Amino acid sequence: MIKSNKKVVVILTTILFLLILSGVVFAFQKNDNLEFNNKDLLKEFGSDGIRSVQVNGKNNDDEIPPAPFVKGGDDDDTIINNQKQTIAQKIDFIAKIGKGLFGIEKKIFFRPLNKLVEFKNYKEPKTINVPEDYSEIQTAIDSANFGDTIKVAGGEYMENIIMKEGINLIGSNEFAKSETEPKATLANVAFGSVSDSEQTIIDETIINGGGFGNVVSFKNGITNKTKLAGFTIKNSGENLSGILIENSSPLINDNILKNNEYGVYIKENSSPVIQRNTINFNNKGIQVYSFAEDYEDSESSEDSESDSNLAKPMIIDNLITDNKIGIDLHNSSAIINHNTISYNNHYKTYLGPTFGIYIAKSSAEITNNIITDNGICDLCAGINADEKSKNVVISYNNIWGNKNNFVCFGECVLEDNNLSADPKFVNCVTSNFKLKEESGLIGMCEDGSDVGVRW
Repeated sequence: MIKSNKKVVVILTTILFLLILSGVVFAFQKNDNLEFNNKDLLKEFGSDGIRSVQVNGKNNDDEIPPAPFVKGGDDDDTIINNQKQTIAQKIDFIAKIGKGLFGIEKKIFFRPLNKLVEFKNYKEPKTINVPEDYSEIQTAIDSANFGDTIKVAGGEYMENIIMKEGINLIGSNEFAKSETEPKATLANVAFGSVSDSEQTIIDETIINGGGFGNVVSFKNGITNKTKLAGFTIKNSGENLSGILIENSSPLINDNILKNNEYGVYIKENSSPVIQRNTINFNNKGIQVYSFAEDYEDSESSEDSESDSNLAKPMIIDNLITDNKIGIDLHNSSAIINHNTISYNNHYKTYLGPTFGIYIAKSSAEITNNIITDNGICDLCAGINADEKSKNVVISYNNIWGNKNNFVCFGECVLEDNNLSADPKFVNCVTSNFKLKEESGLIGMCEDGSDVGVRW
């Protein structure tokens, strides 16, 4: 009788063990792609980190730290924490049973279990070609898995794209740079410095919104595992964007954004890297807007930056010209480094006040930029910060030829290492904003690099 009872106990215990184990495996599978890195991207990625993104023309994407996990909804953090707590409780309970019945240590048992789950969920990254594999970009995105690369051949695609986490979407210019000689890049095209022989190499890849909607959208927790590069993105809908980034932190590089209401619109808890793009002929080049209510009431910018709803982009090495406003910050915090921000509304196509950089209830680190010839009206300015802006630090820039070079009503630090001189562009009338050899901006940054864009 005693032996029979022992058998029943062992059987019931084993069944319970297997049921709980299946729940743990399911929880691991459900959460294996989520990232729980809550480090502040801006605090970890200062000026030295920015220079490592592109030094001497080499792109070091691996040095970009992971973006923080971004909430997709109000209750996501609570759900995730509860899931993690439940998993931990199950692991501890199973470990106690395993050790009691079989003498198996927790770390020994769960190491192969983790490897098994990881192996089961792993899929070899693949390359998808458009239009060879799929005629539409969106169809290719929908069919892609985390880690896949989609290469889009030259041509014009009349689409409105919604991006997916972990996908690299690459236009023809981006992969042509590594596969074709001579290297004719979108940067050279934007600068007006491509020869006739080089021009034939570029088969431009265009995503045309056709005047409807946002042309490309990143939403709900997309991280810097997702990349968009090598496209011309144009013709958004009214009051909409070439690229919309909402609660996401993708990598956006080597694109042309033109003829949109907003070239790039960055909203809420987003920390994207916007790098080496040409952004021109939009209403606003880059709009950064958070709807946080408590920024202006906080005691310091450090308090405000801890707010999970603030957008904190890094805007690096972009050519931002011929927009009404170059960069417009509201309730946000931005790093603005090595950009050329010039000729925004220089020809007064817009009758209201325009700016190279406008800062409202925000903080900003503005370094190594050329900010020239922005606006010609009495209220126009190269940099304008309102009375509720805090910790606006301006260093190693060239601020020259604007109607008002610098206007600040808030807390700003204009360091004495800034310059104010004619940058001597090659030919700004033809949009060639490269520096002539005799320019006084060559080698004038703190690290010896040139002021403005470095490509």
